[in-house]
Amino acid sequence: MDDLHLLGAIAVLGLTCYAMRVGGYVLATSLRDDGFVARFLRLAPGNLFIAFIVAGCLSGGLPGLIGTLVALVTMAFTAREWAALGAGFGAALATAALGTS
Repeated sequence: MDDLHLLGAIAVLGLTCYAMRVGGYVLATSLRDDGFVARFLRLAPGNLFIAFIVAGCLSGGLPGLIGTLVALVTMAFTAREWAALGAGFGAALATAALGTS
């Protein structure tokens, strides 16, 4: 593929991306604020975050799962992010160290 074709492909992809963003903005401004779709879209970021977190925790095996549970429990009791992160990482590290020996 020569440079001209490559630049053409990049330009087409850029225009397509821009058109999709503008179309999404136009569509979003035409929605009612109290409709079903608006409520669903307000929930979507949290749902996506949970989906990514669950996939990451499950791919970590038993240490990832135990670290996540310890972090959740620590966060529920202390309401301190750094304490939950430290406890979760520590539990995952301890579980991994115990499982490999």
